[in-house]
Amino acid sequence: MSAEAFEKGYFAEIYGGNYLRRNPAYKWRAFLKVILRFRREGCLLDVGCALGSFLQHAANHFQCDGSDLSTYALEEARKRLPGNVRLLPGSLGSLPGEAVYDVITCFDVIEHIEDLENVWKNLLTLLKPHGLLVMTVPVYDGPLGKLVDRLDHDPTHIHRRERKFWIKQVESRFRVLDVLGIWRYFLLNRFYLNIVSRSSWRAATALMIVAEKQ
Repeated sequence: MSAEAFEKGYFAEIYGGNYLRRNPAYKWRAFLKVILRFRREGCLLDVGCALGSFLQHAANHFQCDGSDLSTYALEEARKRLPGNVRLLPGSLGSLPGEAVYDVITCFDVIEHIEDLENVWKNLLTLLKPHGLLVMTVPVYDGPLGKLVDRLDHDPTHIHRRERKFWIKQVESRFRVLDVLGIWRYFLLNRFYLNIVSRSSWRAATALMIVAEKQ
């Protein structure tokens, strides 16, 4: 996808002008809690950092960088983040650099990128030995798969795949440490529900995979 696809109009259309409401602080704290089970310090890169909401919490524990394809997102993130958080323009699959990161997060990012082979190569290049990858993706199988597909109006979701597809993609290149389900709903256009659950990953509407570079 081109950078133009993810500018201000994208956030207005897909999130109904409620990006921050649909991405509340407790969601990012829950994701960070999972990461802290495996890594508690070091350098972290949040790929597809959007408006910087996760980095606001991660910066309390890690030296953080963020990247995004969207100029609008990076401008908004800069307003919210401390000056020691670097923000880099670019998309996963073509980010420059060497193995400098202890943790890379990709929250609802990889399903937007057509060339998955370059995605994995880029991640492996940027991660240090035994570095941690934490990613989330929507999944379109399971008991609610058809409903997820019907309610997903994001045309930039190129890969609408089942959970086994993503697990196989990751485990063929990394050592999978954990797989969790994510239940998420926006209720009455006011309340966002986000639950991370290991026991229900086979049925949840989205998947979190935690993996280590071998």
